[in-house]
Amino acid sequence: MGVVVKDVIGYGQLKLLVFENVYSPAEDSFLLVEHQGVSGSERVLDVGTGCGIQGLSAAAEGCEVVATDVNPAAVHCAMWNSRLNGLDVDVREGDLFDPVLGERFDVVLFNPPYLPGRELPEGDPISRATEDPVVIRRFLNGLLRGEILWDEARVVVSSLTPDECLEPLRHFEVEVVAEESLFFERVRVLALRPCE
Repeated sequence: MGVVVKDVIGYGQLKLLVFENVYSPAEDSFLLVEHQGVSGSERVLDVGTGCGIQGLSAAAEGCEVVATDVNPAAVHCAMWNSRLNGLDVDVREGDLFDPVLGERFDVVLFNPPYLPGRELPEGDPISRATEDPVVIRRFLNGLLRGEILWDEARVVVSSLTPDECLEPLRHFEVEVVAEESLFFERVRVLALRPCE
């Protein structure tokens, strides 16, 4: 079975193919790219990479990047986009931090599924990429448990994200680094740091 390209996105100097069953970057993705907080010397982890836009943007700045995704189609898509753009991104398949347990990163990037969910059907990767906010709580708890070593995380959340999914935020130093009103929600990029 061949690769099905659903979308072609141009962002800055990047050209991105978006495969079938992979989330296509939207305003939330672009907001995080613009507020990644990388300068080019960091080791960066892009969790839930999708088509790879976050990791590729960091790699274009000169960062060493590892990207993870639980969706095999997204892993293949990010690998293709890495080659297409001539950028070196180490793309690994697995859930959240599983492929990188115990590794050290300066910056962790995550544009999670933050919308309130419904009962998600098996095999619906697009809905799982947007409507499973429990993943945010799992991500935050993974940071707290020390599944990786890290200095800062940049995470996208929405005014629609259920409060119980954001409860672990009280264990971090939290700074809102960007905010944008979209159609029916307010999206924020949070910078998280471990509490002293």
